[in-house]
Amino acid sequence: MTDWTIVFWSSARQIAEEAKLARAIWPAEDVAPGDFFRDLRARGETMAALTYVASALPKLEAIDWALSSLPPLDPAAEDFAARMLLRDTIQRWLGEPDDENRRAVERLAEQAESDWPEALIGLAVFFSGGSIAPEDSAPVPAEPGLMGQLVAGAMLSVVAADAAAGPGLAGRILDLADQLATSGRKPAATK
Repeated sequence: MTDWTIVFWSSARQIAEEAKLARAIWPAEDVAPGDFFRDLRARGETMAALTYVASALPKLEAIDWALSSLPPLDPAAEDFAARMLLRDTIQRWLGEPDDENRRAVERLAEQAESDWPEALIGLAVFFSGGSIAPEDSAPVPAEPGLMGQLVAGAMLSVVAADAAAGPGLAGRILDLADQLATSGRKPAATK
C-alpha cells in the first residue's frame, strides 16, 4: 500500500493521542500513520478508523473528505435550501480558505440544526485556524485537535444515520480518506 504522502504526522501514536482514541488500541511507537489506519480497518475498528483519520488529515483535506462523504440531500426536504447553502459555503471556503469565508461558514453553522453533519463540518472549518474570538476582539486560538474531533463527529453521524440504508458506506468513506491521505485533494476529486 502507498504511504500517506500528505499527512504531516510521523507517528501513528501521535495521531491516536490527538484523536483521543482509547489507549488500549494505540499502536506501538514506531508504526506509520497509514499502516495503523489500515490495521484499524482490518480489525473492524471502523469508528476508531474514522476518528483517527479525521485527526490525521491536514485541515483542507479533512474538510474536503467530510464534505465529499455527505450523502445527497432530498430536494423536497424542508431543510434542503439551508443545508445546501451551508455545503456551498464550505465548498467556497475550500477554494478560498480566508478568514471572511471561514466566518461566513461559522455564521451559517451556528444557525444550523445541531444534528446536521454540515453543522459539525462548518464548525470544524471555523476551528481550523484563525482567531475564534469576535472579529473586534483580541485573537484567541482554537484548542488543538478540535477541528479533527468535529470532522470525526460529522462522519460518525453520517455513518450512524445511513447504517440502515445498506452496508458499505463506512468503507467507501474510509477508502476516500485513504486516497486523500495518499494523493491529496486534486487526484481524489478527479475520480
